[in-house]
Amino acid sequence: MKKLVVICPVFNEEISIPPFIDEIKKIENKISDKYELNLVFSNNASTDNSLNILKEYSKKYNNIYYLTLSKNFGYQNSINFALKNTHGDLFVIIDSDGEDPPSMIFDFLTKYEKGYDIIYGKRDNRPETFLLKKMRSLFYRILKFSSDDEILLNMAEFSLFTNEVKECLIEENTSFPFLRSTIARVGFNSFAIPYTRKNRYGGKSNYNIFSMFKFAIAGILASTTLPLRLPIYIFPLWLLSSLYLFINNELANLYLDYLIYLSLLYIILIISFISIYIARIYKNGLMRANAYLVKGKSKTQF
Repeated sequence: MKKLVVICPVFNEEISIPPFIDEIKKIENKISDKYELNLVFSNNASTDNSLNILKEYSKKYNNIYYLTLSKNFGYQNSINFALKNTHGDLFVIIDSDGEDPPSMIFDFLTKYEKGYDIIYGKRDNRPETFLLKKMRSLFYRILKFSSDDEILLNMAEFSLFTNEVKECLIEENTSFPFLRSTIARVGFNSFAIPYTRKNRYGGKSNYNIFSMFKFAIAGILASTTLPLRLPIYIFPLWLLSSLYLFINNELANLYLDYLIYLSLLYIILIISFISIYIARIYKNGLMRANAYLVKGKSKTQF
């Protein structure tokens, strides 16, 4: 019997946890002849009653565990920490808020049994404004165009993958894990299952415009070196426009000002991009842990 580990990052989800566990238990009952399901919550230092609820469920069920981080290290680090501290044959990553339907785990397992190593949910639609949808779509297309490696469009962390894939994911040594690009980069046989995100079980989302912006920047820096190469691509255009102004008598008076200001802008652009990537290299070079566990974690090792 294969061990299926369902990893669920949590931050202030006291309302969502009970109905989510109910759904997972329904799934467990239907697959118990083939899979040993273990549910692991990565509690990202929740400030509400989430931890107490997890403790009660952990006492009630032998296969429900929790890891409580010493502070809020962010969504990606929370997942990464759980992957590094769990063991199994198959892994599922899913949020507890109900937006990613737990019932899709059945579909994931069906595709796994057909030979796929990675099965992921492809978000075709979600309950949000038209403008937000367009901004999200634009971001992913920019990311796919600029990325050094393959990017799976509209992929979410909501996925199932084998232990071989998991071992490759946690080998990546970075202070800024970005699971979506890493999963695409490691290869293996993958399959996308389109779905529409649902409404939350309840409560308020912790994801806002500022979080989306930070996520977008992190995704770009983790996936592409285009900003470092961009000044080289811009240089021919800058040089041609400078020569045009220089040889055009009517515009000759503008040439000096143009050259000074544009050169300064060009230099600032180069220094800014280099500084950002050097900062990332520095953080990675420190080899610090991305997250830390507080003393209180659930029962036995899993």
